Amino acid sequence: LGYPATRAQVARRLAALESAPAHAVWVAEDDAGNVVGWLHAACCLHLADDEEVEILGLVVAASVRGQGVGTQLLRRAERFAAESGAPRIRVRSRSDRERAHGFYALAGYSRTKVQLVLDKHAD
Repeated sequence: LGYPATRAQVARRLAALESAPAHAVWVAEDDAGNVVGWLHAACCLHLADDEEVEILGLVVAASVRGQGVGTQLLRRAERFAAESGAPRIRVRSRSDRERAHGFYALAGYSRTKVQLVLDKHAD
């Protein structure tokens, strides 16, 4: 669904997430059992702020966008946040994903800041 990975890579990542505390992954399937979407969320603890749940990934197949799959996954993550006692749920979205921004705005999310993401690969 837009994130290239081998079956082995996905299996390894899912196994690691299953044993990680406060992480959750939900998968949406069509009537034939094909994966058409997924959402990964995690509780995040911060020294400088209250706990929050962050959506770390939400992907819906282009063939079913606009049919409620993303909304159902998002609502499930929001229930996870409420069940976890987190006062806020956060999602980050790349600046060029304007359709996603509209989706989140319709779901009640609002922009709170713009930032850079800086990576350094481990040696």
